[in-house]
Amino acid sequence: MSAHAVTLEQTRASRLRLLLARPEVAPLALGCLTLALVAITWNTWGNPGNDTGYDTLAGIRVAHGQLPYIDFTYYYGPLAPFALGLASLIGGSGMWPAVAFGLAVAVAIVFATYALAAALSNPLGGFLAGAITAAVAFAANTLSFVDPHTFSATLGVLLTLLFLLCVQRFATEHTTQWLIVAGAALGLVCLTRFEFALAVAAASVVWLTLRVRAGLSGRRDVGLFVLPAVVIPAAVYGAFLSAVSVHDLLLENLYPRDFLQAAGNHVLRFRTPWTISSFVSLGSKLVLYAVGVALVLFVARLLEQRRGRFHRLLVVGLGLGAVVMLAAAIADPEALRHGLQYAYGWIPAGAALGAVLLIWRRRHGDAGWSPVDQTELATAVALTVAAGSCYAAFYIDAFKPQMAVYVLPLAAPLLVRLHLGRLAPSRSATVLWVAWLAFLAAATVGLALKDASADTATVRGSGGVISARPAEASVYQSAVAAIESRTRPGEPLLLAPQLTWMYALTERTNPLRQLSLLPGVLNTPAQERQVIGRLNHAGVRLAVIDVHPFVDYGHGAFGVTFDRLLARWIHRDFSRVATLVGGGADSPTLEIWSRRTT
Repeated sequence: MSAHAVTLEQTRASRLRLLLARPEVAPLALGCLTLALVAITWNTWGNPGNDTGYDTLAGIRVAHGQLPYIDFTYYYGPLAPFALGLASLIGGSGMWPAVAFGLAVAVAIVFATYALAAALSNPLGGFLAGAITAAVAFAANTLSFVDPHTFSATLGVLLTLLFLLCVQRFATEHTTQWLIVAGAALGLVCLTRFEFALAVAAASVVWLTLRVRAGLSGRRDVGLFVLPAVVIPAAVYGAFLSAVSVHDLLLENLYPRDFLQAAGNHVLRFRTPWTISSFVSLGSKLVLYAVGVALVLFVARLLEQRRGRFHRLLVVGLGLGAVVMLAAAIADPEALRHGLQYAYGWIPAGAALGAVLLIWRRRHGDAGWSPVDQTELATAVALTVAAGSCYAAFYIDAFKPQMAVYVLPLAAPLLVRLHLGRLAPSRSATVLWVAWLAFLAAATVGLALKDASADTATVRGSGGVISARPAEASVYQSAVAAIESRTRPGEPLLLAPQLTWMYALTERTNPLRQLSLLPGVLNTPAQERQVIGRLNHAGVRLAVIDVHPFVDYGHGAFGVTFDRLLARWIHRDFSRVATLVGGGADSPTLEIWSRRTT
């Protein structure tokens, strides 16, 4: 290579770095990507066959003056129902207010991820972390950030990111308002989901303890942080305790003991089995990824040597390898989906190891602790706890969506920090890691678009629309048509065991305390008789029953292994007017039951 060519290459590289380093370029590019994903995946968010609509129904009930824990059972913190209730008050009934709220939360998570990653590395790293997050935020499944199975999860993610950004700003500026906001973020996240509250609490304890040991903070800082962190949840839950007992609040709602024992633990054991084999599997993924890291660093070292012909052959070989990898991913995206479990599956173990190492480095408590290092440590601790709640199923692009997608916004900034910072000793290593992170982003985006392209049919009702696969959409549309032709707007009906989105889509009401009737929700004949009494008192004339087996909960179909008494009542007092069966192997089977006239 001639000296002129080398100079030209260096000039172009410098210009590219200057362009990417401009603070407005990366967020603008991320904004364009986000808008494109929203447009392409429009209204494919959620899954009609799963928990979609659970929180939407809760928000509608709050908008009509009902309260969680008091008027209806709710398994998470109260922040999501109240936020969605406000959205319904402003936007009216139906599904669109919840979708608009979900879009706002999803976009906020994407850009909060960008801000955190940029603070830990640079704008380019922020873009890559934001792009990876955006791919799952607008996914066409029940764990989409726009229409998730529960907004308590997405609000928990957003508040955790807000806490970490406040840590970074306080460590940088030393102004107390950021510390107060960080404490308020902890207080608010206690009103969402347990795992995110525990994650932020653990990160807070570790971060503040080490700051005190280093002489960077004192009792005043701790007090300013703790005050809002304690007062907010104490005031909110205390208000509920004035109307319900501690037993009902904790064991019937926030920690539904009977439901977990009957069915819920079956789902939790898949994510956190706490077995030796699961830890061995997790450790093997970490070791495998470490081997890959060592290989990349070795190749980067060879590239830095620039030995004429060998260097050119190595560059050509890497280019051909990248092309082959890209072609294979496009040719067989399902194989790519399987392979990506090794790209992400090591993160729970890696986060725990990283947190331990970062804490160990601070064991002497000296004052030389940069804002970036403080933010990195807080993020690593929060990620360790959050990822620990799904360590055995940390799959981002799985065929069946997993809870790990909610943890990805915490993991993406640390991926950037690790690969573009701590594991990038040279320019060549940085280039290779940028290529790797860009591949992860592109692969995750590509799989999200592939999944969205399958939802090509829409189900329409008076309260909005929802997308589904054609074989499923025909079943749901027929059920919606039966509801709207046989009942009046606002009339109570029974949708079971799930199908909560149909209440909002048809603008009908749920007369029960229970938002859904999943296996284990009704544990005793007395509870089933109470439900039957409520249905009779409300004058329910129509029931839509999903009769597919609930294997994930360790149960069969409704009326077979659970809710048998309720099913017998339906069979006795109602007539089956239709059985709706889709054309696909995984299509739902819905039964329409109409009350017999006397």
